[in-house]
Amino acid sequence: MMGLINPKPHTTVMIYDVHASESGALAILDDLYDQICGYEDKTINWIFIVSTPEYEETDHIKVKRFPWVKRNWGYRCFFDIVTTRKLLKEFKPDKIFSLQNKGISFYNKEQLVYLHLPFILTDHKFDIRTDGKKLWLYQNVISKSIFRSLRNVNMTIVQTHWMKEALTEKAGVSAEKITILQPDITNNQILQYTDTDKNRKRFFYPATAFTYKNHMTILKALDYVQRSGFTDYEMIFTIREQENRYTKELYEFVLKHRLRVKFGGQISRDNVFKMYAQSILLFPSYVESFGLPLLEARLSGTYVLASDCPFSREILAGYNKADFFPEMDYKCLAEKIDALVGRKQDE
Repeated sequence: MMGLINPKPHTTVMIYDVHASESGALAILDDLYDQICGYEDKTINWIFIVSTPEYEETDHIKVKRFPWVKRNWGYRCFFDIVTTRKLLKEFKPDKIFSLQNKGISFYNKEQLVYLHLPFILTDHKFDIRTDGKKLWLYQNVISKSIFRSLRNVNMTIVQTHWMKEALTEKAGVSAEKITILQPDITNNQILQYTDTDKNRKRFFYPATAFTYKNHMTILKALDYVQRSGFTDYEMIFTIREQENRYTKELYEFVLKHRLRVKFGGQISRDNVFKMYAQSILLFPSYVESFGLPLLEARLSGTYVLASDCPFSREILAGYNKADFFPEMDYKCLAEKIDALVGRKQDE
């Protein structure tokens, strides 16, 4: 990441990301902060513009927090239009690196943008009734302003080849202005998976509460194997039962079928890596910019059962502990779970 930012000595670089507050987006921002803390050239001034993350300031790193941005869309619009202008006037950055998918239209110096919104590029069509207004708006309305912005910035960074291809096709961004960069997680304390019977019966899915994350396929697969006699398992989600309509439906399914599923809510990065070391990753999501848990699990050496999608095939290529299933085929997933735990279902 630092090689792409390529800051010149004695300049000011603004890291612009009030979007990140959880999951993969926050992980990327956390990793960038760690890289900047260890960067050799201390003549560069770094300005972090964030919402809720709490980072320590140093002699060359300033952090401006705006937690109120997360209240609703109105506050976010006010921040984008009014507050951002004040910040540019105050800090006068020589370069901006935006990690929130679009550039700043009224900034006329060098801009780099990190694009990690897969649902504006996917061919999957979101339904406003079943998938919610947010995804529908991003795909059908907000995407237009994002595409317009990316045609005017100096460089757009994406995480996979499929996103680069989709961005040139759907947004008309020149391929020469798009760079592919996988997330750098080498600064994390990556624990290695221990292969035991107990760990093969513990399943983990670190994902947010969006419909495209496809938790329901996991639940249906677990119900399928449970009805065939497999009951000594544990499934751990990083969502809460009452988070939104989607999670309530998932929780009702768990209660109805008496599944051994824990809705643990968001956990720290350190605990995520601890889970990889003692569980199997199930990853049924069918829309991802990258799918960071796939890379993390691969580096941890655990087993992975993932949706058969371009991003998962790209990240897990050559990894002999990975297997794939059609994203909605819960019976196929159930069969692969059985194979991993050493069972065969009764027909």
